[in-house]
Amino acid sequence: MSEQITVSQYIIRFLESKGISWIPGVPGGTILPLYESLAESTIEHVLARHEQGAGFITQGRARSTGEVSVVFVSSGPGVANLITAVADAQRDSVPLLVFSGQVPLSLMGTDAFQELPTTKIVSPIVKKVYLIQEPNQIIETLEEAYRICGEGKMGPVWIDLPKDIQTQTITLVNEYMDFSSSQNSNQRVLLDNLDDLSFESMDLFLQEFKTLLENSKFPLLYVGGGAKKEYLRLREFVSRFQIPSVTTLMGLGIFEKEDPMNLGMMGMHGTVAANEALGVCDLLIAIGVRFDDRATGAIQKFCNQAKVIHIDIDTREIGKNKSVNLSLQKDISEVLPFLLEEEFSIENKDSLLQIETWKHIPEEHPMKSILSDFASVLPSGEHFVLTDVGQHQMWVAQYFPLIHPMSWITSGGQGTMGFGLPTAIGVALSHKEAHVFCFTGDGSIMMNLQELSTLKEHNLNVKIILINNEHLGLVKQQQDLFYGSLYSGSKFHFHPDFSMLCQSFEIGYYEWDWKLGVNELEKVLETEGPGIIEVRVPSSWGVYPFVPGGKSNQEYILEKIVS
Repeated sequence: MSEQITVSQYIIRFLESKGISWIPGVPGGTILPLYESLAESTIEHVLARHEQGAGFITQGRARSTGEVSVVFVSSGPGVANLITAVADAQRDSVPLLVFSGQVPLSLMGTDAFQELPTTKIVSPIVKKVYLIQEPNQIIETLEEAYRICGEGKMGPVWIDLPKDIQTQTITLVNEYMDFSSSQNSNQRVLLDNLDDLSFESMDLFLQEFKTLLENSKFPLLYVGGGAKKEYLRLREFVSRFQIPSVTTLMGLGIFEKEDPMNLGMMGMHGTVAANEALGVCDLLIAIGVRFDDRATGAIQKFCNQAKVIHIDIDTREIGKNKSVNLSLQKDISEVLPFLLEEEFSIENKDSLLQIETWKHIPEEHPMKSILSDFASVLPSGEHFVLTDVGQHQMWVAQYFPLIHPMSWITSGGQGTMGFGLPTAIGVALSHKEAHVFCFTGDGSIMMNLQELSTLKEHNLNVKIILINNEHLGLVKQQQDLFYGSLYSGSKFHFHPDFSMLCQSFEIGYYEWDWKLGVNELEKVLETEGPGIIEVRVPSSWGVYPFVPGGKSNQEYILEKIVS
């Protein structure tokens, strides 16, 4: 038995088989055949107002569910507009599967209308990119692309589809039509990888690990976003063996904020306790991290007194930025069960007492009480906290009581302004019953403002908390500290009326005067549907502690903030 089917129809059937229920995108001429097949399917299309917005909406699904998520764009400017969102996904290991239209094969290389050399442009920012040049190539490509996207260190994969290829037919026989069998095949590959775990090598690693840990007087756990799916067992590990921990921005929520072993976020805007501990620890156990500059400060000064153990799923990250004494290239899920079976004899009472001293160094800031008040009136039920990029992002990272790591979503490695609103849309589409809160700034909100239309169209339960100081706050703060308060390009000289903006989008608006308490705020948060909550703060407020570029994490600036 065989069947004639177009390439675009095959793609849609494949995505349906993977449980993809909605796909964001922006159509254009070169991808219309795929959209024709999409219109005949059960998959809902989410029409974004900009391709970058579509990419971040897709990220919202991928980041909040951990599943491979899909986006469609057309050629030329569609590809160029999507690149920022894909680069952001690559840096933060987010599994996106991108389908882009391309001019017909016969026109490629002729500077045709809306042509770009997509594969050349995107190859540095994806795990793999494919150009489909003949119809039957799509069968094997889809399975491989989907697998690569979600295996190991996850990330984006890109498939470029010439328009004429999309309409050509392929002949399917039973073995290719049974998508369920291909899913089972993928599962076998994953199981085979688990079977490759060498118990002999694991025993050797555990022996070395135990020796290093028991010989240390100040062990410290350094945990990042690559470990967040194992947050419950990591909490058990630090609690049982009383090993203090620090986290990266992407690892926030792995440990409960009030856990005595949790020293908080490390790095440029990290806590005093976290950064001081990094300076004196004699053993650093790094899990799911890449030793990036925002976390380590000057790498040549980072943990120079410590021996380093590094566990990571990506062998390319081990030893890339920091030399290590012991390493293991494994998914942390495969390692933690072994660690939890061990019995460690650790003598670190003196270091724990020292940590308590650091924790009492005041880091007071008005934003701490503002965010505490906000958190105190959150509606019951599932909720997600997202941020854009800027001062508001760091304040939320420092002070908000995050419940678990999957509820915390932010742009890390790329630090992309404009990330928050569209990503929040994707989260809300994936979790219809959840409350989604997106903290943004008056700079970031303007970067993808057009997606308020998408938000309203789907009437999603997203509340945008707009921290408005009429400046690019982090830029102004650095100009205050290092450029003699010479403000160049950091102040907005025109300020839009956000209440009128909300009126035009038919979205609720509320201005919260944080000095007057939370009574009215509580009612606003319980209201269903989208809304913007504007919070005005002085531009003089900075984010502290602050580690200047090129300095060690112990050379932080700790400044008292005056409201």
